[in-house]
Amino acid sequence: MVRPERAGARRRSAFYRAADRTLDARSAPREQRARCYRRRCACYSQRLIKAFAMRMETCSIVAAGPDRVSDVQHLAQRIWRIHYPPLIGAEQTEYMLLRMYSEPALQRFVTEHGAGLAIAERGNRPEGFAAWCRSGPTTTRLDKLYVLPERHRRGTGRALVAHVAAQARRAGDAVLMLNVNRRNAQAIAFYEREGFAITGRGDFPIGGGFVMEDFIMARPL
Repeated sequence: MVRPERAGARRRSAFYRAADRTLDARSAPREQRARCYRRRCACYSQRLIKAFAMRMETCSIVAAGPDRVSDVQHLAQRIWRIHYPPLIGAEQTEYMLLRMYSEPALQRFVTEHGAGLAIAERGNRPEGFAAWCRSGPTTTRLDKLYVLPERHRRGTGRALVAHVAAQARRAGDAVLMLNVNRRNAQAIAFYEREGFAITGRGDFPIGGGFVMEDFIMARPL
């Protein structure tokens, strides 16, 4: 246990050390302070320019053929291992990655009629993906849509939704639907902003003793 007088002495000591550093900086030669200031400004400017350039880069949605399946797997592993363990646990996260993102599981979105797989790129850097398939005579199912967490709020998810919606309209469908985990508040809020509404809920066993506890959401096209 730290005694109050010792804690106070430590705080005073830290204060005086900070004051000494300030005095040392002020007493440095003017030219040295100027050089330090210019270096800091240059470094900050470079960061701003880089951040602005990344935001200004156009998001491109490209069809993913068999040769891009590994890119989707890599993105999924990065995103899922960050996002899903707090929601469904690490064990179920790994189980679903193995089940849903194996090469055969992804290849069907490339080869089946009415299905598709697309990657979002910015400056030739993959940052998200979407997969979809037919789910009835007039319905397309948005099966997967994920964006790297550090690329959120740049319009990538919206561009992917728009791309899938355009493909569904081209196929003559009238509804776009999806499943989303009921505890995934961030994703639910995003889909609601994109015009989806909750139309149902369900618990779907997926093997291994695991269950997907989902809302069903849909929007008209």
